[in-house]
Amino acid sequence: MSHAFGAIAEAYHRRRSEIPLAAFDWLVPQPCRRAVELGAGTGIQTRRLAVFADETLAVEPDPNMRAAFAVDNAKLLAGTAENIPVDAAAADLVVAFESWHWFAQPQATREAARVLRPGGTLAAAWNLPQIDSDWTERFWWPVTSAHDENRRPGRLILATKAPFATPQYRVLHWTWRRHIDDLVALLGTYSRVLTLDPVERKEFLDRQRSTVPAEPDGTVDVRFATVCWRTVHKGA
Repeated sequence: MSHAFGAIAEAYHRRRSEIPLAAFDWLVPQPCRRAVELGAGTGIQTRRLAVFADETLAVEPDPNMRAAFAVDNAKLLAGTAENIPVDAAAADLVVAFESWHWFAQPQATREAARVLRPGGTLAAAWNLPQIDSDWTERFWWPVTSAHDENRRPGRLILATKAPFATPQYRVLHWTWRRHIDDLVALLGTYSRVLTLDPVERKEFLDRQRSTVPAEPDGTVDVRFATVCWRTVHKGA
């Protein structure tokens, strides 16, 4: 299902939110000579990641997403989290932004461990809508109910017996002011909505739009939580 995002690569790039800079401060070790980003997509998060690392390798399996990638100071590689095209013990950071829940286990954990230097960091982060009212519960349910417990965004699922320390956890809260048109278009980039028939999808999004208490100018403040995880490779 994750490959379905390639069909809407340009819309995905325009609508999805960036991980806050404060999260990068916490997730990226310093110094960071080489960072490897898994499931880099169109490079929404890569642009910020490249500020924190001397070298950034962006790994993305979908050719449509790679075609929309435009980050000059990062190297784009065709590959997957389960088969990372990077030498062993070559990275200070392996990170996944809004993508770890799509990866197959135990392969992704083992590949991250192979690529990281001893003492290197494995990290993951997600921007998740906060459910704090009746309308947010109704509006965001396609996002909050899309995955089972083994594929739930916001959870760093690791393979057993992996050479990693106990993960650390942090949550950042922030507000994004959006026009209702942009908010509804954002909802349309999530997997559960993408699987709908085009006519059904339009009808569904129209119904979801009617639940949003927008201001007279069409804007609405939307609260998000950025859920961050990091753990350290303990070595052999």
